[in-house]
Amino acid sequence: MDHRNWTENSSRTRVPIDGADIRTRRQWGIRTENAGKMGTFRDFKGIFWEKVRPRPMDRKERIQMARRGKANLEQQMRSAVFGAFREGMDKRSAKMQGADQMEKKIYSYASRNQLLDRIHDFVGTMKDDLRQEGIRKREELRPEHVEKYLEIKATTCSQNTINEYASELKKIGRLIGIDLQVEPVIAIRKKSDSRGAESVMSREDLGKILEYAREHPDSGSSVAIRLEALIGVRVGDLAYGIRIDQGKLRIKSKNGKWCERMITPEIRKILESESCRKLIDGDRIRFPKDGSINKYLLRTERKLGLEEHSFHDIRRRIAQDKYDEFRTSGMSRSESLRAVSAWLNHGPDRQKMLLESYIADPW
Repeated sequence: MDHRNWTENSSRTRVPIDGADIRTRRQWGIRTENAGKMGTFRDFKGIFWEKVRPRPMDRKERIQMARRGKANLEQQMRSAVFGAFREGMDKRSAKMQGADQMEKKIYSYASRNQLLDRIHDFVGTMKDDLRQEGIRKREELRPEHVEKYLEIKATTCSQNTINEYASELKKIGRLIGIDLQVEPVIAIRKKSDSRGAESVMSREDLGKILEYAREHPDSGSSVAIRLEALIGVRVGDLAYGIRIDQGKLRIKSKNGKWCERMITPEIRKILESESCRKLIDGDRIRFPKDGSINKYLLRTERKLGLEEHSFHDIRRRIAQDKYDEFRTSGMSRSESLRAVSAWLNHGPDRQKMLLESYIADPW
C-alpha cells in the first residue's frame, strides 16, 4: 500500500485483521465499519491510517513513479532527462571522471530541451506502433522502434537531421539505461549543400516556419523571422539593430550602407505586437544575436521535420519573390535583376552575382 498521502493515527487501537490477504494492492487497506471517521483505513498489520491533503511529489518521487510504470511512456522518458540535468553542473569535473559519466549527464538547458523535443516527437510519431505492441514502460523500448521512427523521418528530413535524431535517441537510451543505438538510416530527401541560388528555401517550408513563429511569438528570434519574411535583410543586419524612423525602417548593412523599408500594415502589426514591443528601445529594435536567430531557425526546422536551411536562404526566398513580382509588373529580365539588387542593398552591376547566389529561376 502506498502510504505517501496517508498519516498513521497511533491513538486508535491496533486490531489485527484476521486472514488479511496482501497479495494484491487493493487488499492491503480495508475500510472499517466503525472507524469513527470517514477516510480512515487499517492495513493488514492492524494500523489505522487517515487520508491527508496530498503534497506535491519531489523530483526523486517522480523518478520512482516513472520506474514503477505509473506515468505514461513520454513522462517516463522525460523523467530520465530531468534526472540527468542539474543547473550549473560542472562539465569539466564529469569529463575527468570519464566519458561514461559524461554520457549520462546533461549540462545545458539547450541540450535538455532538445532531448525533450525529441521524446515528444518520437512518442507522437510512434504512438500507434507502440500501442499495438503494448509498450508501456520506457525499458521496453528497442532499437527497432528507433529505426522505424528514423525511417519515417527520412522521407522529409536531410541526412544531417536524421543523424542528429539518431544521436539524441541514443543519448536518451543511455539515460534510461537501455541500448537504442541503430545502424545508419539513409535519408530519402537530400539536403541542399549549395550555398548558391539553388539552396533557396521553398515557399511551403517558409510558410510552415512563419506559422510556427506566429503560434509561439514569445521569442525575440520568432519576431525576427516573421519580420525577415517582409524585409529580406541579412541576419547580421537584424542583430545589429533596426531603427524606426517616421513610417520607415532604417537598416544598416554590413557594407556600411543604409537601406529603408516602408512600414506596411503587415510590418506594423508585428511592431505593435507585445513580443516585439519588448525588443524596442527608443527608436531601435534590439533583436537577439545572429547566432541565436540561426539556432532558433534550425531548431524550428528540426521540430517541424523540414529540410535544414540557413537564415540567408530565407533572404534568397524573398529575393526570388521580388524578382517574380518585378517581372510580373512588366519589367525586363535585366531591369528586374537591377531592381532586386537595389532592393537587397547590393552595389551596381551585381546581376551575375544575383544569378549565382539568389535568383534560381530567372524567367
